[in-house]
This record gives sequence, structure tokens and C-alpha cells, in this order.
Amino acid sequence: MNAMRHYFRILCLGVLILTSLLSVLAYAENSFKKNNPDGYKYEFARSYIGALKYFYNVNQRWIKNPPKKKFKGDDFKTIRGSIEYLVQDNWDLRVAKNYMVRYLYSPNSLMRKVSDMLIDSCEKDIALNNKAKNLWQDWLNLKSAGRFKPKDEKNFIAAQRDIELKRKESDKNVVEASILMSKVLLSQDNPNDKGKLLVINEKERNKLIDDLDSYGKEVMDWGLKPGQSTFSASIAVIREVLEDPVFITHK
Repeated sequence: MNAMRHYFRILCLGVLILTSLLSVLAYAENSFKKNNPDGYKYEFARSYIGALKYFYNVNQRWIKNPPKKKFKGDDFKTIRGSIEYLVQDNWDLRVAKNYMVRYLYSPNSLMRKVSDMLIDSCEKDIALNNKAKNLWQDWLNLKSAGRFKPKDEKNFIAAQRDIELKRKESDKNVVEASILMSKVLLSQDNPNDKGKLLVINEKERNKLIDDLDSYGKEVMDWGLKPGQSTFSASIAVIREVLEDPVFITHK
């Protein structure tokens, strides 16, 4: 009799666990469909990849031809060149921001989140660039007047370092937004965000790869890797979803 009761309890517990598991899976599926419904995902991906191009412009400007190299030996031209670069950076960031603004009102909450994150990064970087621009201008004024002291230079370098640290924090959002953007491309027919069925067809998939390659050919990695820059990491997570055959194109 006791053995039967024990068996019955185990059976009931098993049914309860199975029911709970099915409920969790059903909730995850419903939640994924609710937060990431299909519709305008291809257009969204094109806009996002288009926005990243302007982050690429900023990245390349400072890496390929930095003012210190461009105006080597001329402090005043280096300072003015740095100020001009920051002005150009802000122009690029405003264009990147404009690519995403219209998706802030999307019925797809994941699209809204990605857009908000990228726009927030643009706005923070613009504010930091304005701060850096003012810092360079103050330094130029001191050097032009011949009034700077060793303490002034020390403070200038410390302020620059503080700006760069804040910029790195802001740029992390771009990588996170790119990871979420790759989730947007998943069809709502997936059970959750771990699914492999894409919402786009083969032609659209190839077009997105072409868009990415128009400026990101140097980054051929798939997924996040140690030591990647913000730009490289963003390209790599999107490239993985578009190029890895494990992700199935929608028929």
C-alpha cells in the first residue's frame, strides 16, 4: 500500500514538473512572438546596417589618418585637426541616429529596444565629442597664449582619459544593440530567440551581406572574439547570422 502511494506521488510530481515545463516553454514562445513579431524586419536590418556605416566612418577617420600622424610635428595643426575630426564625427553620428528614429514607434518591441540603444549611444557620443572639442579648444587657447603650465597639461590628459573611458562604456551599447539586431532577423515561428529560422529570403539575405561588405569587408569573423573593437564586434555578430548556414533562410 505504501509502495503504491509512493509511486502515485512520484507520478503526480512528474506530471506537475512536465506541466510546468510545458507552461514555461509556451510562455517563452508566446513572449518571443509578442516581442518580435514579423513585419518590416528586412527594412529594419538594412537601416541598422546603414547606420553602422557611419560608425565605421568615425572609426576609420581616427585609425587610418589620426591628426598626430597627419600633422606630425605641428601641435597647433594637430589640435585644430582633432577639433575638425570631432565635428565630422558628430555629423556621422547624427546621420546614424536618423536611420533608426522611425523605428522607435515600431509595434515590434525588440526593434524599439535596438533603435533606442543605438540612438542613445549616438547621443552620448555626440555629447562626449562636444566635451572633447571644448577641451581641445581650451588647450589651443592656452598654447596660443603661451600660458600653459605642466599642471595644465596633466589636467588636459586626465580629462581626455576620462572622456575616452566614458566613450568605451557608451560603445558597449552598440555591440549589445547589434547582438539584439541579429535576433530581430529570426522568424516569429521560432520557439524562442535560440531558433535558427530567419524571416528573410535568400535574395534579401544576400543583399544584407552586400550592404555589410560595402564597408565591413575587413571584418570576416563570425561572432564575438577577444580583443575586437566595438565596430568589429558589431559587424561580426551580424555577419554570423547572415553567413552561417546553420541559420535557415525563410522560403
